[in-house]
Amino acid sequence: MPRIVLHLKKNDLARDLTGWHLRLYPILRSMAQGAGIGFDIRARDSDIKVGTRSVTDGRFDDGNLHIIDDRSVVAANVLNAGVAYFWEFWHLDPSGVKAFSSIGNHPYAPGDVPFRKAKPFFDMLRDRHVAHRRSKYAQPEAPETFPPGALAVFLQGTYPLQSGATDISDLDMLRCVLDHAGDRPVIVKPHPLASTPEDVAAAKALAQTDSRLIVSCANVHDILATSAATVSINSTVALEGFLHRVPALLLGKSDFHHIAGTVTQPAQFAQTLTQELERRGGYAQYLTWYFRRNCLPLHSADLTDRIWKIFGAAGFPPARFGL
Repeated sequence: MPRIVLHLKKNDLARDLTGWHLRLYPILRSMAQGAGIGFDIRARDSDIKVGTRSVTDGRFDDGNLHIIDDRSVVAANVLNAGVAYFWEFWHLDPSGVKAFSSIGNHPYAPGDVPFRKAKPFFDMLRDRHVAHRRSKYAQPEAPETFPPGALAVFLQGTYPLQSGATDISDLDMLRCVLDHAGDRPVIVKPHPLASTPEDVAAAKALAQTDSRLIVSCANVHDILATSAATVSINSTVALEGFLHRVPALLLGKSDFHHIAGTVTQPAQFAQTLTQELERRGGYAQYLTWYFRRNCLPLHSADLTDRIWKIFGAAGFPPARFGL
């Protein structure tokens, strides 16, 4: 009978599946053990990197279901798993996680979700994140104020480049924004984990020569509260901006592009910004469609059924496990 094989990065092997970034996996292990399915945990192969999209050497052709943490490998018998931006929602996807999840290829129409059904979910997310000023990563508690109408730029380090989600660096993105911001203030927040001291220093150097630019490590919700739009490659903060009803401009591949403006050439920035500033509503409906219909909510009453549906689509229905 097939087994389920979970591939984790080496540093996570000793955690016994504890930690916010691993919360789906104890659920999968309990499912497997309860059904009498073998469940193995291995170190993720070192050659499967952030930008690895395929593996053609047959290493997964052993009849088992392989689940690879935080990667986007397309191969038979493989699912990729990772947090879908907000800690309580997950991707479990044959195409990949985050920018490379299959959600990006799903069609979305504003009428897919009625507002009356979306509002309770939207209000819950706003209470959890906006009212309590919480983000994916720890944020400063001290409140700060910013000029209204700013473009808020969120840096992400080298991950988007390494993954192949973009071909533009954080600093080039920031320069693009400054070139097209007009008289608007521009607030730039370094990534709390991924931005290098060199990138922060370079942003501060730009601020010395451009009075519009504010470099800040403030709480993201203080920045979003008065901003006109967010700009990032494909940051979680764009989704947090939707909770503030702030539009987003993306300079890379994203699986939540349906309700954002995607800039593929710097010359498109000004027109895309104008279009997004004219957007009126739809964020509650979209976030409900994205997270509740297309992700795995860890507290969902039908979570196990949804996982089995994904397993079945990958060629591993219960019957294949002898159930």
